[in-house]
Amino acid sequence: MAQDSPVAARYVPEGTVPLVAFEGDAYDCGREYAAWVLEHHGGYRRYLDMAWDSTALPPDVRVLFEERAPHILDLYRGLTEVAGPPASDATPPGSACTSFSASGSLTLDGRPVSGQTKDTGLASAEQYIVLRLRMAGAPTILVLCYPGEVLGYGLWSTGMSIFRNSLYVTGRGEGRLNMVQWGLLALAGTSVREAGRLAEEHGIADVGNCLISDAAGESVSVEFSNAGVRIVPADAGISVHTNHGVAAATQAVHSDDEDAHADSRYRRERLLELLCREKGRLTPHKALQMLADHSAYPMGICRHPAGGADYATTAAVIAEPTEGRLYVTRGNPCCNWPATYSI
Repeated sequence: MAQDSPVAARYVPEGTVPLVAFEGDAYDCGREYAAWVLEHHGGYRRYLDMAWDSTALPPDVRVLFEERAPHILDLYRGLTEVAGPPASDATPPGSACTSFSASGSLTLDGRPVSGQTKDTGLASAEQYIVLRLRMAGAPTILVLCYPGEVLGYGLWSTGMSIFRNSLYVTGRGEGRLNMVQWGLLALAGTSVREAGRLAEEHGIADVGNCLISDAAGESVSVEFSNAGVRIVPADAGISVHTNHGVAAATQAVHSDDEDAHADSRYRRERLLELLCREKGRLTPHKALQMLADHSAYPMGICRHPAGGADYATTAAVIAEPTEGRLYVTRGNPCCNWPATYSI
């Protein structure tokens, strides 16, 4: 009898990311969310502890929230009242993700599509949730995130979506807002132009990139680092960002890890190539196939552990912001079916 061919194990078991949903007053949603995290992920406090910053907002930042997103203040008040003061190191982990947005001019049905991979330590796959917050008198939030997180990766009923990347640079930026504050304020608006002005006017005291899109299908990458805020517009309706700086000023402060930069450049160029091939016929399903690309296996867009590393693509997300739908795979998109979540 012939021996069975060797079969590579799934690094993330089959399954779906759980939906965690709350409805009602924003303050009550915050309390219920914090209580759920403490009950189901009691040892995981990273994002609950990061929320504590909201208890001491500078007056000018508080005014911005009162004017643009007062429900976020109520939500965080509920979160922090239940979670209490920080009890852990609240520094978020690094990652190496690939994000994109495509306007309706590129899609088969004329609706914009956006999304990204999440490349992290394998343990992340067990921590992800899809959070849906239906808050009275406020936009609905639907995002892939970690327990206790609010900004996440996904969409709001405003028609805005946000996806994020680490940035391989030498330092963080300066400004009145941190990334989470700016992201929440931007998503509460209705256009990427407004979001870009907000970043440029107030600065972002953080390091990274956010690829943000609106219901009209416009998108930009907002890079923030010790080179300041740099806005990278879409090219012919397509935005793609990985982990290296695209703006010239951001490139000037890049880090020295050339291998990481080479991988990042490859992923960006490859996804741009794949998206351009489907102009006028792109669908969410085709976009997910692109995030499962194996042209540089085991590295590349759909990343698998290599050389014994405990690091891979642990989730993929596709958003239809104008339809209020999110498609999420738990683990590599090449070998796990997506689940659909709706506003």
